[in-house]
Amino acid sequence: MAEQRVMKSKKKSVGLQDAAVLTTQLAAGLEKIGLAMKSRTWRREGRAGLGPLQRQVLTLLRSKPGQRAQVSTVANELAVRLPTASEVIATLELKQLVRRRRDMSDGRIVMAQLTAKGNRSCTPSSRMPDRLAAATEALTEPEQIILLTSLVKVIRSLQEQGEISVARMCVSCHSFRPNHHENADHPHHCDSLNIPLGDRSLRLDCNLFEPASTVKVNETWLNYIGSRTA
Repeated sequence: MAEQRVMKSKKKSVGLQDAAVLTTQLAAGLEKIGLAMKSRTWRREGRAGLGPLQRQVLTLLRSKPGQRAQVSTVANELAVRLPTASEVIATLELKQLVRRRRDMSDGRIVMAQLTAKGNRSCTPSSRMPDRLAAATEALTEPEQIILLTSLVKVIRSLQEQGEISVARMCVSCHSFRPNHHENADHPHHCDSLNIPLGDRSLRLDCNLFEPASTVKVNETWLNYIGSRTA
């Protein structure tokens, strides 16, 4: 009996070690992809006089209605301090890529708006998204769906830790209703589009995104993962 307990203890220890190695390797792989994309962006945009954060600000403004947003919104969505966001926007204004204006209804609010030149400068030009898409095509469809749903979980965890800004994901959207339908292929529902959604259709950055309250986001998340942990 003592030998059996020792063997079980050793197996448990090995299992924990294997799990730790696996999570470390997954983190290393994601970091490697992130570094590759950042390096490529820096090489391309650096020659054009744009740093990575400047590019992110331009891209964010380009995605907003009217291509404008409050400076505080830019800071929150890019997870940077307000003075940092203000400094970057001021630099972009000097380059005539962004213009700053006081909000007419509240002079305390500063708005940043993309100029025509700024819009042209942040037009997607990198081949990296295409190459990443080609790389994921090497996965089977079930593997792609697993990867997508796993990324949703990883991003949400990083958001909760305050490491990244709130991504415009389905699971954080006011219009998303998880496991609303009995259809196994399309169990979720989007109120904005009024269509059923499957896991393969989940979005990590949707232009129809409407932020839900913290309470609703937590309820949605528990409902979403409930069918996966049952």
